[in-house]
Amino acid sequence: MTARSEDSQPGLRPVELGEADCWELFRTTQLCRLAFTGADGFPDIRPVNHLAVDRSIYIRSAVDSKFLAVASQSRVAVEVDGVNDADFWSVVVRGVVEQVTSETELHRVGVEHFKSWTAMPKLFVLKVTASEITGRRFPKITRPTPPVYAVPVTETARSRHQELRGERPAPIPHFQPPPQS
Repeated sequence: MTARSEDSQPGLRPVELGEADCWELFRTTQLCRLAFTGADGFPDIRPVNHLAVDRSIYIRSAVDSKFLAVASQSRVAVEVDGVNDADFWSVVVRGVVEQVTSETELHRVGVEHFKSWTAMPKLFVLKVTASEITGRRFPKITRPTPPVYAVPVTETARSRHQELRGERPAPIPHFQPPPQS
């Protein structure tokens, strides 16, 4: 098996983030991407403003196609990413979504102070309760861009890619949030 060039150069591999780091990065952002299955059965992703409190993501929403599609299902994913001087990072929360109907909960988490970036009134709140959270940092590296090819991928090309790539990387560990009390 051929070693990949990234393996021989320290600092090129992504770094898995711990649960606390993932939540801290999530809390530093205002815009995330909500991924769900659209009404037509295809995956859909929408940028939404959010508020991360405890181990949940709160999203203000109008009664729109996103709200209606999400209301008819329970599993979604939410992603945030960013960049700093040293690296790029990405955090993904997978969980269950529901509409918040408790005034007490809305006031407890401070949703009334949470503003949407769009002019459309957002009168309802969705809550994504995390079942898992994962994140990675990718170091900023200056290196030449590899060539790309405008040809169909053949089985030979797939085999060669696997040979050059070696074994698949270890899966990103994820942390289950503690039970809600």
